[in-house]
Amino acid sequence: MIKKITLIKNFGVFNSYRRTGDIQDFAKVNIIYGWNYSGKTTISRIFQCLENQVKNSHYADCEFEIEDYAGNKGNHQNLNLDNLDIKVFNSDFIRDNIHLEGESFNPVLLLGEETKKAEDEIAEKEAKLLKIRRISQHLNRECLALDNQILSGLTQLASQIKDTLQIVQAFTRTHLKPIFDSIKNSHQNYYLTDEQLIEIIKKATATEADKLLRKDEFNISFSLPEEVTLTENLLTVIPAFSNTVQYFVENPEVANWAEQGIVIHEGKQDCEFCGNSLSAERFAEIIAHFSADLKNHKNDLENLIENMRLRKLDEPNLQKSDIYKELWTDFVENDQSLKKEIKHYNKQVEKLISLIDKKKQNPFEPIKDFSSIEDNEKTLLEALKNYNQLIVSNNSRTDEFERTKMDAIEKYKKHSTAKFIDELDVLKKEIKAKTYREKEPQFIILQESVESEIADLESTISKAHKGKEKLNEFIQKFLGRDEIKVVIVNEDDKERFRLKRNESKAVNLSEGEKTAIAFSFFLTKLLENSDLSKTIVYIDDPISSLDSNHIFQVNALLKEFFFRKENPDDKNPTILNCLQLFLSTHNFDFFGLLRELPKPKDSNKFYYYVRRINENESILEKLPKSIEHYSSEYHYLFELIYKFNKSDIKDFDTLMGLPNAVRRFVELYTYSRIPGNTSMTVDNRAEKLWGTEKAKRILKVFHYFSHSNNIERMLRNSDLMCDIEVAVQDLMKLIAEDSNHFEELERNVTI
Repeated sequence: MIKKITLIKNFGVFNSYRRTGDIQDFAKVNIIYGWNYSGKTTISRIFQCLENQVKNSHYADCEFEIEDYAGNKGNHQNLNLDNLDIKVFNSDFIRDNIHLEGESFNPVLLLGEETKKAEDEIAEKEAKLLKIRRISQHLNRECLALDNQILSGLTQLASQIKDTLQIVQAFTRTHLKPIFDSIKNSHQNYYLTDEQLIEIIKKATATEADKLLRKDEFNISFSLPEEVTLTENLLTVIPAFSNTVQYFVENPEVANWAEQGIVIHEGKQDCEFCGNSLSAERFAEIIAHFSADLKNHKNDLENLIENMRLRKLDEPNLQKSDIYKELWTDFVENDQSLKKEIKHYNKQVEKLISLIDKKKQNPFEPIKDFSSIEDNEKTLLEALKNYNQLIVSNNSRTDEFERTKMDAIEKYKKHSTAKFIDELDVLKKEIKAKTYREKEPQFIILQESVESEIADLESTISKAHKGKEKLNEFIQKFLGRDEIKVVIVNEDDKERFRLKRNESKAVNLSEGEKTAIAFSFFLTKLLENSDLSKTIVYIDDPISSLDSNHIFQVNALLKEFFFRKENPDDKNPTILNCLQLFLSTHNFDFFGLLRELPKPKDSNKFYYYVRRINENESILEKLPKSIEHYSSEYHYLFELIYKFNKSDIKDFDTLMGLPNAVRRFVELYTYSRIPGNTSMTVDNRAEKLWGTEKAKRILKVFHYFSHSNNIERMLRNSDLMCDIEVAVQDLMKLIAEDSNHFEELERNVTI
């Protein structure tokens, strides 16, 4: 058995892991818990390297070392650890072994009962099947010959129609066949007189020189009140600056002049303007006035100016030549009206920019008068509506032109097809073909019956059929239904597996179905081993996409597959069927079920925790008592947040995982209080429960950091990171208002 992992380096999130003395050696059953992105799958890939005796190609410079109980060591250079038989289930196993989108894949081969009688019966039925197929092929050839006569005629007819109507784009038999099918039983109704035919051809071949292209409606986005609000928020408030020179405050033009002159006077003892002595104290006072606070304020004003410039509206660029002549008068009127309103709107934006620039020149003077801004949103909307209505009218004329032409083309096609039906005597030929086809289903049913009998006989001697039966048994146990099955197909004289949903290829499988099929395949694959008791099995997250019902099924199947009773009178299974078992998961509910798995006889069952401690490093350690203590993820998350709030020292390791923990806790808490519709988000529920301001105050910082790249974000945003502690305090106060609920949670915390 494997005793321990002593080293992992440059392998996924394990940058430089070394085993410490405070973690127990592996037992016969080992359960590993850890959040997503913590490194559970990476550990399974180390075992996979030993299984395949090939180093993982994605981590060429990785290093690792594993030791067994005999003292043998396997590592990145020696991948044969005392010939141990290791089998790993993870996402790589699914990718390499199973095609879940309809393609075939290698079968599981289990021993069947071979009999000479079955082989003789198969030979007899295959001879019968050959005769049936020959008769069926004859019927198909007769029908095909009749079909080809019709199709060949349609090919020639399509070419003639294309030439007559001067059709530029492709027009072939494929395009004509739907018309043929739709009119053949009433084709006489589509004949045209000679006079009608001349008129139709004239319309169908009309030039499009006078037809104008369709034009898109003119769309712009604007909201002057929003622009004014953005400007007011910055212009009406004077930020608190670190140090100010009162004379500069009272004389902003002098302040601007002095700010530009700071660079010139660095290192100078005399004023470049007046020549008087410039003391170090006075120079420091001037520099302090133009502090980072003032610079940041001016930067905000400059950014607002750039933002306002981007909000100016573009004018429409349609010309009279784009519009039908009968609409020119209305077009000129609407075009001028819209451009006038857009110019007025842009002028108001320019006024806002001027106010911002004025504030920039005199940052200590608040600007509160915005009465010069004239909101023309109503008239602008009306002008835009009139302009677009004219475009719609213009497009309608284009559409009508096209419909008239296409209607004439369609009538000519149907007239020509009707003549073809009579000239070739199509209906008589189709009656003959129908007679042949009515006999064909009888032979198809007989053929399928014989094929089914042969398949049943082959299942008694085929290893693949035995594997198929066992695999389907597992899939049905997982999903609780039998609509998805594995069937055997022959490709290049080899038996292969293929997934089917009822009688069709199984495509567009749900993620839960994929997981169930993949794990069923893995368990069936384990049965190929002649002696499972000598095999080490590592299963990584077998329930990643399953719902709660399937979680119980997976746990039950694990117990049934890997454990057995020592004798029929035992209450619990005590014998592990494999040599050693490793199970990892990120799902707390599933982890709780795994804890109920029995402890094997004469051995132990240990728990481990994979924890991400920084951007490039995870560690494998003993499962914390706080996790082992709880059967609910909700209680565990509350304890993490509660202890963080109570602690005087906020250590960085705890802080790294806190955003995900808080976000998950709030999601569970708000859902229990406001179940609501499944489409409601955690933000919706929090706002409904606590109000918009409090909800955003708490969730904003945790949304920002609760991502897979939160470590990098924290390093870049130390100021926001400091806000986590305050947000946690606010959350605890809100939960405490739900006193009965809070007191029960608090009572269960293991301090």
